[in-house]
Amino acid sequence: MRRGREPRPGHPGAIRAVGDLAIDCAQPKGPENEYSIYAVSPSGEATLTYARGEPYRDIVYEIRAAARVADVRLALQVSRMPERILVDLVLLKESDGVRVWSSHTPDGRMLVLDGVITGNGKQSPRFERCGQ
Repeated sequence: MRRGREPRPGHPGAIRAVGDLAIDCAQPKGPENEYSIYAVSPSGEATLTYARGEPYRDIVYEIRAAARVADVRLALQVSRMPERILVDLVLLKESDGVRVWSSHTPDGRMLVLDGVITGNGKQSPRFERCGQ
């Protein structure tokens, strides 16, 4: 996938979300240092990949829609590949980073609420932009 291509309207590249982000860009991928990779293919298809390195498999989502909902919030509708599980999420921009503010499935199951992961009660991690 090439970076710098013009994405289709409604995809994250149209609002400058394309690139690599990590909890700590100076460290390699790992269980405690996940990377979020936003990419746009030459045909304009956008993906979000969560990568933690070996032995974990990457989790890949097709980004179906993206819209700015506030100056510091971006709403995404994503579909987990290959299962096609839909998830709606809102990203929150904080200083030089981004984190998930809310996330839910179409049946209303909340995964992240007000920046807190519902499964463990911890704040969602902040990802910094890498390579700038």
